Amino acid sequence: ENLKRKPTSLYDVFPKHIADALNAGKKVEAESHEVVTIVFSDIVGFTTISEQFPPMKVSNMLDRLYQAFDTIADRHGVFKVETIGDAYM
Repeated sequence: ENLKRKPTSLYDVFPKHIADALNAGKKVEAESHEVVTIVFSDIVGFTTISEQFPPMKVSNMLDRLYQAFDTIADRHGVFKVETIGDAYM
């Protein structure tokens, strides 16, 4: 079975107000912020975990973990930049 990647939405890579402006054809000016915090997460032992468990179990684990991160980020108005494999930023 071939898994096709869905097209990336502007809302997947930009904060909502920027994606809205781009969708409306508006020019977007660069923004600056006085204080910025970046959180990086990486699962220690992920390679070992992925070798020892079936792919669906690993996928479900990542899905539950990142849904929890997304819920916390949404609650606090935090913009998620990227999720790749076991890394979350």
